[in-house]
Amino acid sequence: GSITYYAEAVNTITGCTSETRTPVTLTIQAAPSAPNSAGNVEVCEVSPFNPLTATAIATPNQIIIWYDALEDGNIIDNPVLNTTGTITYYAEAQNVITGCLSITRTPVTLTINTAPNAPVSNGNITECELNPLQTLTAAAFVEANQSITWYNNAVDGIVVENPSLSNTGVITYYAEAVDNDSGCTSLTRTPVTLTITNTPEPPEGQSIQEFCYAAQISDLLVTGENLAFYTSEFSTENLP
Repeated sequence: GSITYYAEAVNTITGCTSETRTPVTLTIQAAPSAPNSAGNVEVCEVSPFNPLTATAIATPNQIIIWYDALEDGNIIDNPVLNTTGTITYYAEAQNVITGCLSITRTPVTLTINTAPNAPVSNGNITECELNPLQTLTAAAFVEANQSITWYNNAVDGIVVENPSLSNTGVITYYAEAVDNDSGCTSLTRTPVTLTITNTPEPPEGQSIQEFCYAAQISDLLVTGENLAFYTSEFSTENLP
């Protein structure tokens, strides 16, 4: 507020006083309130990288000055975070009419959590069809305190609860790592391909065929793909 005092001169010899008094007004301007924080910001790392900017709100006729410390410190023209990590800026209000500064500063913290590495594939799987038909399951590994979410696409797509293949054909699933603390996901997904190949049809031919002496295996009348002949039904030794 303001107060005015009045100064009167007194002659120390005669005791006479001045005919008038001189007014002196003292004024202490009210400090503006500290800015209101627009909120701390915490996000996950994304690609392409997205910087964060600290924001705060001042009342009319006020501007905000940002610092790197709660007291003293350096003025920051652009309170941003453009790398993974955490930083706190401090907002000070200034009245543009009086020039007065807020008594305290308002902290605003920016955090960009690092995205986890993409999972490591346990390898693509390719098998021949069996009877009964087998089921293949995609597998991948992540670091400690992480989990895997499977998708049907490298980008966006649908979450797949059971990344498996139980029919002949080819399918690819995509593994995304999730940090269990921050909830951040890997910037890329790891593909894992499952393949069950159709078995060829069995060869066709007469079960009993007769030949003259010195006949060759190639003389057998059998049709099929890439034929191989064995000494018995379950033998692993094939004939030349």
